[in-house]
Amino acid sequence: IKDEYVHEMCRYGGSELHSVAAFMGGAAAQEVIKLVTKQFVPFNNTYIYNAMNSSSATYTL
Repeated sequence: IKDEYVHEMCRYGGSELHSVAAFMGGAAAQEVIKLVTKQFVPFNNTYIYNAMNSSSATYTL
């Protein structure tokens, strides 16, 4: 694990960042809308969000 990642974890402790919570809530809401309206294809299997560099990816396991 990189030292900068450990530093970020220690700096925020066990708390959750508001921006990360808002992003994950928005992503979950978007997926629910996709399922309800059946207009678009939802995430395929696994969605991973990296808050350290604000990137995301979907994986089929």
